[in-house]
Amino acid sequence: MEDIDVGIIFGERLRQKRLEYKLKQEEVGQWFEMKKSAVSQWENGRLPHVTIVIELARRFNVTTDWLLGCDIIREVTNPFWIELPNELPAEALYRIKDYISLIQLKYKKPAH
Repeated sequence: MEDIDVGIIFGERLRQKRLEYKLKQEEVGQWFEMKKSAVSQWENGRLPHVTIVIELARRFNVTTDWLLGCDIIREVTNPFWIELPNELPAEALYRIKDYISLIQLKYKKPAH
């Protein structure tokens, strides 16, 4: 199996989202009361604390798995167009997704 440097992937994806949102490193750092040098370190392969990864995913509307290179699905999606409160944390959205998957399995028509 190929070795994957999670820090490098995380850094590339964080930079991609930051630029997509037209944010400076300093602005992202302010979210966590940190200097832009911390964000620069993250973008160059140093992983932040897990709580920061979760908050970055929430603010950029992506999954933590995508940020860390564990998943190719980027956006947190809402397939049913259900209005969800913006203040829901990423973990709550994942739980909703898991529950929807469980309901889909329960009501899946058997193959003939």
